[in-house]
Amino acid sequence: MTETGVYQHTTTTPYDAGFGDYVQLLKPRVMSLVVFTALVGLLVAPATLHPVEAFAAILFIALGAGAAGALNMWWDADIDAVMKRTA
Repeated sequence: MTETGVYQHTTTTPYDAGFGDYVQLLKPRVMSLVVFTALVGLLVAPATLHPVEAFAAILFIALGAGAAGALNMWWDADIDAVMKRTA
């Protein structure tokens, strides 16, 4: 499970990030699981919530999950660069 090799990532041409790159940064698969769990929680809760408040709650939960995914990718960039699965 450990790898001792060091890889250096170099590019010769500048890379322009597109919209899809930013979407991938948010880890949409993980984000969808978090949003689904929050939706189920809202639906089975004994109290009712105004639809606008429920939409805002789901939206902010999605934004928080996406931000956590982006921070995770930034924080673990050095580790991911040397792992075979994520390099």
